[in-house]
Amino acid sequence: MVTGAALVAALSAAVLVGPAPGLRRLAPRRRRLPTRVSPWVVLGLLAAVGAAGALGLRAVGWMAVGAIAFGTAGWLVVSARRRRSASRRAGECAAAARVLSSLLRSGQIPTVALAEAARDSPVLAPAAAAAALGSDVGAELERVASVPGQGGMRSVASAWRVSERSGAPVADVLSSVSENLRRQRQLQAVIDAELAAARASGHIMAALPFLAVGLGFAAGADPLRFLFGGVIGQVLVLAAVTLTAAGVLWIDKLAQGRSAVR
Repeated sequence: MVTGAALVAALSAAVLVGPAPGLRRLAPRRRRLPTRVSPWVVLGLLAAVGAAGALGLRAVGWMAVGAIAFGTAGWLVVSARRRRSASRRAGECAAAARVLSSLLRSGQIPTVALAEAARDSPVLAPAAAAAALGSDVGAELERVASVPGQGGMRSVASAWRVSERSGAPVADVLSSVSENLRRQRQLQAVIDAELAAARASGHIMAALPFLAVGLGFAAGADPLRFLFGGVIGQVLVLAAVTLTAAGVLWIDKLAQGRSAVR
């Protein structure tokens, strides 16, 4: 079995890595698809084949079940943290636009207002430094806007550039931007409340297999003995965990696509 596993591993590596450079030069040129296999994929396949040869297919199956379950849980935790971080940054951007607009409407010149607003709103600090050095403030605001959750700074950058090119009062333009960001925050709160139900449905779906096992015990059967005692049961567990994880991740991905925070 070990010899067969080693042969399969060698063939897998040969197929994924491809021919040697010298053979590539001798081969006729053909149009290639823009694909590239990561070395981690090769190592993962080799590790799986090696584990199957050393531990057996059943052990590898249970390892796959654990990896899928913990990987899905980790994805959901990281995704929730990113959403909270993006929401916090969006709130900071809205507050920064409001403070800057208020300072400009009070009569301060743009560079001074930007420097003073940066004291209370760190998101404006790079733009304030650029203004002090005479650099492109709009470009710096665009760079800040590339961070997830800080897309509101892109509107501030556009307002700043319009004011520089046309001579229009930047206070009036930023006042409109600030109001727009405030409305976006309100819209995001409504969207988050609606998407919470969808995410809760995904979590409930993840608990359904455990409910099914409980119903089996309630009916007088022993589902755990069937699931953990044979190959068929293991295949069913792996399929159930895979499909459940796919459904949960799909719902989470759909919910992320409906988010208004950028």
